[in-house]
Amino acid sequence: MSEAEIIVQCQRNNKDAQRALFELNFPKLMQMSMRYSKNKDQAKEMLNEGFGKILSNLSVFQKSEIPFETWMKEIFIENAVQFLKSKKHEYYVTTTVRVEDKKRAGDLFNQLENLDPNDIEEQELLKSIQALPPSFRSMFNMCMIDGLDFKKASEILEVSEDTAKNNLEKATYQLHQNIRNIQKGFA
Repeated sequence: MSEAEIIVQCQRNNKDAQRALFELNFPKLMQMSMRYSKNKDQAKEMLNEGFGKILSNLSVFQKSEIPFETWMKEIFIENAVQFLKSKKHEYYVTTTVRVEDKKRAGDLFNQLENLDPNDIEEQELLKSIQALPPSFRSMFNMCMIDGLDFKKASEILEVSEDTAKNNLEKATYQLHQNIRNIQKGFA
């Protein structure tokens, strides 16, 4: 069965088609869940909730003119952010990254000390992303990995574009620190 046929069958509430759609997209969705969540248990919960949203909104997809994978990714990202917001009573905190050197404080991106992406193992990167505060983690994922622009990311997070840019800058700085700490054996 093609993806289009599976989607039509899913709309007819065919459980086998829903399972096929889930299995077809599981690797991508689980990877996204792991990046947006703080741990594997939360990622599983996020994945299940997000896939449910995808299934319940398939009629909306039929009316759109974008590829299914793009549409699914958008639905999933919005759900991931809402999921994190719903958990804020547990741990959703904001942080302030303080930079000691005032003359370097203007652009945290310049402080990355030539971090070579080839020196970072996938699990180190994932652990470093998961250690970010949820607001930073969401912004970093949306802009740097999922390719959303500041306008779209700020709409999803319900913040101004300036706040989105500021959070991305802080997230990048904190991610760098997390990677360095993991590589030095501190985390």
